[in-house]
This record gives sequence, C-alpha cells and structure tokens, in this order.
Amino acid sequence: MCPRCGAFLGQAQARPEPSAPCLSCERHPPAYAAARSLFPYAGNARAAIVAAKYAGCPFPARAVADRLREGICGPWRDLLPDGARTTVVPVPVHPWKYFRRGFNLPSLIGLHLSRGLGAPFEPLTLLRNRERSPQAGLPLAERLRNVERAFRVPEGRPLAGHVLLVDDVYTSGATAESCARALKSGGADPIVVVTVARTVA
Repeated sequence: MCPRCGAFLGQAQARPEPSAPCLSCERHPPAYAAARSLFPYAGNARAAIVAAKYAGCPFPARAVADRLREGICGPWRDLLPDGARTTVVPVPVHPWKYFRRGFNLPSLIGLHLSRGLGAPFEPLTLLRNRERSPQAGLPLAERLRNVERAFRVPEGRPLAGHVLLVDDVYTSGATAESCARALKSGGADPIVVVTVARTVA
C-alpha cells in the first residue's frame, strides 16, 4: 500500500522501500498527508453507500465510524501524533443536493467519529463553492478539472493543527486534493483523509 495515498500496489508496482510512496505520489505529491479507506468500493460496501445516497436507505454511520476510529487508533495511529489537536471535517455536499437527500453521508459518519475520538466536529469549516457535474463516470482529467477550486474555507473560520477529512468514497483523489488545498489555505496542516470505501482496479 502506498503510505501516502493508500493505493494498493500490485507486485509490478511495489517499491523497493515499503515506506516509499507510489510513483504517482512521488511525481505529484498530494496536498494531504495520507489517505486511508476501510473497504474496497464493491460488494456490500458499495451497495450500502449507493442505497443511502440515491435511494434514501439507512446507513450504519455509527458502526462505520467505530471502524474508522479503530483504524485511526490502531494501524493508522502514526498518521495523527498523540496529543495533536485534531478537527474532524466532512466533505460538504451542495445545499440543493443536501435538500434533496436530507443528509450528507460524510457528515453523519464524521459526527460519530468525532464523538468517538473526542475531537471537535466542524461541518461548516469547508464549503462547496458551486455544484459541478457529478464525478461518477468522469475520466481522471475531467474529475480534476471538475473539482478545481470547488471548495473553500469561509472567512472568519481559521484552522490550526491536524484535520481529519471524512468522505464516503475515494475514487481518483480529486475531491480529497481539492478539499486539502482549501483547508491548507485556511491554515490547517497536515490533513489526513479517511473514507468508507475506495475504488480499486
């Protein structure tokens, strides 16, 4: 696994040093410090996320948050140093999409995660500038353009210290990169991204 973006590296991609990032992160280091996911975006994990976002079905946000907390306090504990002030920030959804769905899945997970970690939860620290085309189905280059400068930290909400950025699915990393850049411009550093699932080849 790439220690930076969390991508699974097959035998042909593996680096001589386990701590070395993948070639993509080496050539273009992401704005976030690290990204980790619980599940591949397939099977039951994919079905649960799709059903919640597009069919209004209940999602086990608390159970998923507990699993994320176990990862953060266990195998991923080196990503957030002990005693560091950490703020939990969800990836925002556009207001009209929130109105249509009635919830934001990263916010639901982030709320339970913040309680489990005893960390501040700041759902309004990161805002979406405007609605773009849906990311699903777009090639990588279009995904990157689609979310470029799509997020911002509002004036009067400065950040300091570590940020745990929560999202539901990590696909190309374009959303995580855009959010991390916005958070850094607001004073946060480093940013660690955690997601429920991740697309894999």
